[in-house]
Amino acid sequence: MSFSQFSRKFLSPVVELLARAGIPPNLLTVIAALFTGMGAILIGSSKPLWAALWLIFFAPLDALDGDVARRTGRTSRFGAFLDSTLDRLTDGAIFSGFAFALRGYSTLLLFSLTALVLSYLISYIRARVEGLGENLTEGLMSRYPRFIGVIGLLFIWQFFFHYLVTAFLMYDLLLLLTVVQRLVIAYRRLGA
Repeated sequence: MSFSQFSRKFLSPVVELLARAGIPPNLLTVIAALFTGMGAILIGSSKPLWAALWLIFFAPLDALDGDVARRTGRTSRFGAFLDSTLDRLTDGAIFSGFAFALRGYSTLLLFSLTALVLSYLISYIRARVEGLGENLTEGLMSRYPRFIGVIGLLFIWQFFFHYLVTAFLMYDLLLLLTVVQRLVIAYRRLGA
C-alpha cells in the first residue's frame, strides 16, 4: 500500500464528513497549502523538529481536496490546476525555508536550491507529458516519496546535523535520478 493509498484510507471518514458538509474542494486545496506553508515558515525559522511534526500532521490534508471533489462529483479542470499550482508553491516554500535557514552553510544552501529545482523538474516533466496527451506518474521520487524525504531531512537536521550534508546530497541524487528516469519514460512515450 502506497503512502497515498494509506492516507486516503486513513482520511476516508474525514472526506465523508467534509463531503456531507458541502465544503468546496478548492477551499480545501487552499487550506492545505496554507497549513503546509506554515511548516515552511517553521523550517525557515530553524525549527526542524517542529516543522517535521507539523508537516506529518497536516500534510495529509493535501489528499482531501481531490477525494472530496470525486466523492461529491465536483471535480474540475480548474481544481486540478489549482491543486498542482499550490503544490508547486508549497514545494518552493519548503525548500526556500531550508535555503533561508541554512544560508550560513554554503553546501547546504546549494543542496537546498538544487532540491528545489529538481523537484520542480520532476513535476514539470509529468505536467508537460500529460499536456501532450500521455500519462506519467512513475518515478522513484514522486510527490509522496519527496515528502517522506523532506521529513527525513528535518529529523536529521534536528538530531544528526553533522550528517545533513550527506543526507541532502543523497536526497538530491535521488531527485536527479528521478528526473532522468522521467525523461527516459517521456522519450519512450512521446517518441523522438
